[in-house]
Amino acid sequence: MLVPERILAAPPEIIDPPQYSVAWAILAILCALTITALVWGTLRITRGIEKRAAYRRRPSDVENLKAEFLRSVNDIADRHEAGQLEARAGHLELTGVMRRFVRRTTGHDVTSQDVSTLLAEPRTRPVGELIAALYEPDFAPASDAQLHDSVRRAREVIRRWS
Repeated sequence: MLVPERILAAPPEIIDPPQYSVAWAILAILCALTITALVWGTLRITRGIEKRAAYRRRPSDVENLKAEFLRSVNDIADRHEAGQLEARAGHLELTGVMRRFVRRTTGHDVTSQDVSTLLAEPRTRPVGELIAALYEPDFAPASDAQLHDSVRRAREVIRRWS
């Protein structure tokens, strides 16, 4: 049998597939680094924005002091309602709390100042008026002043403080 010449000829040489260039590997690494940097940068920026927003919403030092002293005033009211504290002792404690409040918020030591000094300064006038109202139940042998009214007034003074 005769075999056509084409078939008997040496088979064509098999060529290996072309090799990838090193440039493709470098490009893949650069793409991965770029994506990683974008994700990291986005997270970093959004965290910074969230932190700034949280600090803006954070209460100021004065607000923290107000909350602290409101808790002290509420504690006096709670102990009085529970029967652990008499009205006269409660009024005395309330006077002390309000004087400490002024000292902590203004920096002026008013723990031993008289009421006229507190009334003379516009910033401390509300506290001076409250303390003046508390003097009668503080020192009188008997008083008609109710501790819950005094506590309510003290809360108002603390809340309005600037």
